Amino acid sequence: MQGRFAFTAKYWGDAAVVCRATEHRPGPSVQQEFGKFATWTQANAFATRLNEGLEIDPAEADRIITGSNLDASEVLRAADSPAHACDRVHRPIAGNRLRVEFMLAKLDLAVTFCHIARSSPSQHANRLLRKARNALFDGMHFVCGSELAAYESEAIAERLAKLHAELEITVSSIVKSGA
Repeated sequence: MQGRFAFTAKYWGDAAVVCRATEHRPGPSVQQEFGKFATWTQANAFATRLNEGLEIDPAEADRIITGSNLDASEVLRAADSPAHACDRVHRPIAGNRLRVEFMLAKLDLAVTFCHIARSSPSQHANRLLRKARNALFDGMHFVCGSELAAYESEAIAERLAKLHAELEITVSSIVKSGA
């Protein structure tokens, strides 16, 4: 039986997209047929209209989306659990792939934090920058402490370089503006 689903907006690199969250399934998935949006607000408005068309009220949509996010977190926790260490010996790629994807998403989110801090300086800018710096350090530790395939190391190194550059631009922009 297909679970109920709802739409939500998510950041994806430098753009926003509409994602579909299915009840009792891990993680909202990007719905590429809707394209990219310039802002998260535009993607969210579109997702809200889709949910209204499905006659899903906002509270029910939030419940489905939150459940899907929690299910995704549970999958990541299970992949990283010591109880699954034996599985990792026999299937290192599957568990590692989830951790790599999580780290890539974390680094992309940190880049988004830099964009937000730079585009609309506020009292939250320092917190956003702190989270971005923490993601940078987490990414560096991840690369140093994990056995990664060459393409995984390259993908993470690329995102680390992008985040480092964004942090420098953002910090310099904030210092110049005197915020």
